[in-house]
Amino acid sequence: MLELALLLLLLAFTFNDGVFIGIGKTGPVEIPLDRHIVITGPTRSGKTKLAKKIVARSGLPALVLDWHGEYEGLSIDSRKIKIDIEKFDKKLLVEILGLSLNLNEPSIYFLYRAIRNQKLRDIKDVVAALEDFLVATRSEVEMKAAIARRLEYVMDVFEKGIIPVEKIFKYKKTIIINLSKLKLYEEKILISLFILSSLYNYLFEKGPSKKVDRLLVVDEAQNILKRGDVVKYLVFESAKYGLRLVLVSNEMPPEDILVHATLVLTRPHYAYSLKTKRAAVIRDNTIKELWII
Repeated sequence: MLELALLLLLLAFTFNDGVFIGIGKTGPVEIPLDRHIVITGPTRSGKTKLAKKIVARSGLPALVLDWHGEYEGLSIDSRKIKIDIEKFDKKLLVEILGLSLNLNEPSIYFLYRAIRNQKLRDIKDVVAALEDFLVATRSEVEMKAAIARRLEYVMDVFEKGIIPVEKIFKYKKTIIINLSKLKLYEEKILISLFILSSLYNYLFEKGPSKKVDRLLVVDEAQNILKRGDVVKYLVFESAKYGLRLVLVSNEMPPEDILVHATLVLTRPHYAYSLKTKRAAVIRDNTIKELWII
């Protein structure tokens, strides 16, 4: 059985339009890379293992947002990454900060008013702009203090950054961004969204691409996808620029994400409401069961 699996794996590398992931009832099963990939399943069902195989078999450079330190290879501590916020549109910047720190809409707009006319080089400039912003009512004083407190919680994430994130994007091999040493959930969300946005900006400047140039693996993707329309926009639009996301999630993503992706279910569960007895690939309302190899 092992020899058969290895033979099929070797044959899989001759496929030109997808990545081999297993054996179905009619033969080898591959995932086309014309869409993003969503890997969903319950805990300890092999989601991360499958994501690793897809990266290895695709032959493409990949950037991996590793929440738990589970991926092997060239790894960079996320605290060492330098994010240049000066290149960010200020509306996008406040959306990222707001979504990461769970700010409500009035607070996000308040922060935008505080920074929109300021020159921002790093997160300290955002805090300074907020501190200097004049307020007239008690409710604004309280809102200002609440936003400042949440920003201070995550400021140290940016203080040790020495590796420009654009330099990482230019590297043509797989790089793992290790988020596991960040203590706060909000910090992991913040860095993940900044990297996603920075990568989108980098690819946007290079222009559209007709071929797939790289993969972005997002571990614990359910924490990112639930962050609103801005995240969905970045996911949808990134495909135009040669990027394919591999979204690893223990929750079923929103339907509008699934429409633009190939779904791989690593193990059936009643919570997913899918009629399958084993692992399966779901694409265009078609379910193909398989044994993942």
